[in-house]
Amino acid sequence: MTDVIARAMYVVAGNGTKSLWRAETSPYMVEPTDCLASRLYDAVIFVGPARTGKTVSLIDGFITYKILNDPGDGMIVQITEDKAREYSKKRLERTFNASPELIAKLSARGHDNNVHDKTFRAGNYLAIKWPSKNVFASSDFQFVLLTDYDRMDSDIGGEGSPFALASKRTQTFGSTGITMAESSPGRLISDPDWERSEDEPHAAPPTTGILDLYNQGDRRRFYWQCPESKCRQWFQPVMENFSFEAARPFCPHCGCMIEKSQKRSLNLGGRWVPEGCWLDTAGVMHGQRRNTRIASFWMEGPAAAYQQWDSLVTKYRAAEKTYEDTDDQTALQSCTNVDWGRPYINRLAVTPRSSDLLMKRREEIERRTVPEGVRFLTAAVDVQGGKNRRFVVQIHGWGAGRETWVIDRFNISEDRGPNNDQEPRQISPASHPEDWDLLTRDVLNRTYKLADGTGRRMPVLAMAVDTGGEKGSGDESVTSQAYEWYRRLRASGLAGRVYLVKGASSAQGRVRITYPDNTKRKDRHSSATGDIPLHLLGTDQLKDVVASMLDRDDPGAGYVHTPAWLGRWWFDEVTYEVRDAASGKWSRPGKRANEAFDLCVYNLAIFILIKAESIKWDSPPPWACPWDENPLIIPAGVDPREHLPAIQQQPHSKRRKRVVKSSITRRR
Repeated sequence: MTDVIARAMYVVAGNGTKSLWRAETSPYMVEPTDCLASRLYDAVIFVGPARTGKTVSLIDGFITYKILNDPGDGMIVQITEDKAREYSKKRLERTFNASPELIAKLSARGHDNNVHDKTFRAGNYLAIKWPSKNVFASSDFQFVLLTDYDRMDSDIGGEGSPFALASKRTQTFGSTGITMAESSPGRLISDPDWERSEDEPHAAPPTTGILDLYNQGDRRRFYWQCPESKCRQWFQPVMENFSFEAARPFCPHCGCMIEKSQKRSLNLGGRWVPEGCWLDTAGVMHGQRRNTRIASFWMEGPAAAYQQWDSLVTKYRAAEKTYEDTDDQTALQSCTNVDWGRPYINRLAVTPRSSDLLMKRREEIERRTVPEGVRFLTAAVDVQGGKNRRFVVQIHGWGAGRETWVIDRFNISEDRGPNNDQEPRQISPASHPEDWDLLTRDVLNRTYKLADGTGRRMPVLAMAVDTGGEKGSGDESVTSQAYEWYRRLRASGLAGRVYLVKGASSAQGRVRITYPDNTKRKDRHSSATGDIPLHLLGTDQLKDVVASMLDRDDPGAGYVHTPAWLGRWWFDEVTYEVRDAASGKWSRPGKRANEAFDLCVYNLAIFILIKAESIKWDSPPPWACPWDENPLIIPAGVDPREHLPAIQQQPHSKRRKRVVKSSITRRR
């Protein structure tokens, strides 16, 4: 099959230059691609890092072969509708236009060809789609090609995995039908204690997605032959056989280092070895492969044709440094998955965390007092509904290197007036706008005495408020009240210190800003008109960071100091949620409280939003300076209200301005 591709398919670069596809550029792709045309297999699975040339060969190349030599209906499935459109316009159309034999096969009727559907003169049809129940329903295809598989949902509309649904579509074609899935790994290893056995040396760790499909196949791994004449043994170019100090692979049999100039020749002479088989020094394969109709392949970053070894080392070390500085594993997981082509083991312990262990390290810290080492304060607010309506508030003090202290924790459940001398009134955040002003008075404008006994005080620098409310209990009313309160803050010049937050998917990062606008949605009642900045939190990622901080044993960077005045209830709250090892998602096993954990997350989000992660602590900004140099510190005897302008002028409060048209103009 690859000889047809090499003859007819042109690869178009981003700058518009084109060249014929050449097998020797990525020679490891020849065998997987040829398997697509074999009647011995029902499916081909390819696992590999970015920059291997897998999409060009397995999708563009196979499409070329089917159009020219074996016309049949087929479907390409991208991860989203936008990606399907992008692939069709940037890759498929350019390939067709650059390749005379291919363009001649397209139907001449204009209505036969659009972004998501291609019809050819022979009557065969090609769909360019995305995962959904409708896409996978009813229609039969001779081939279905799934790209970037681990970034697809694992269950499509409750009907099953994309691979299972795609395989059903090709089943009626018997031995001529084929399903292909390719991806770099993207799912977490579910068992961190797993070890590869001698009986299954090619097995992937237990995980879902593309590597689970790989394990179902014949498990072929890519091997190089040692160039040393006295060795000539075969080995895999994988992380275990890679020297980070020298930025080069090495032969595990004799220890010789592989030179950069040898990579191309080693790839050309490389071999795919199924599990159960082995190669002797003469290149003769011995053994018995697994009995399966799935041809599965897995290679790693060092062999990737377009991947530089120096770059592999640089990216991995940079990701390691990010993890050391922030406890955030996002960059490390991405580098491991995408650049190295390996699954990732989350470094956070998956065993249930113990509230007893955390309680044993409580410290004698005076309540509502700022200890030595704290440079600034943040406040987090969770909104609780139901019968026990209240704001739950937690104050954190932050020091150098993300060291943090729990300074205060309290509820606002009733209003007794500005002087605390009126009859108590139960608050209702979903219906009473004046209740939100209590957050301004009793949280944002709060100050705490320093532990040095001088009478000086430290104000709250910034505050995060959850806008979601309790699910099923008037969320949109709570959200509307939060937005209106923010507008009042903006009018009074206080909005720069307040961040409205809401939990969201971790897929798009730890924290991202959006401007909700529901003016075109008649089913929405929250007052979102595109003028309020809402910060969406990747809660699973942030909870990983908080859990890592809580797990640290020694005070210092990233450590959480917990005071002795906190009761067991707080430690139960902060350890109640459990993390699923396979999905990486956090959840409550029951209905007990978890507010302490959420409030730790919101305080961390502020730390990230004010860019405190990038502070150089030997020369910090004024608001993060030691007490004697910090302009926010309120001298003894000074009314905090008189000191407010100094807080408002801090750089953290400067937000990106957003120009919003009035709702009247927008509706025209």
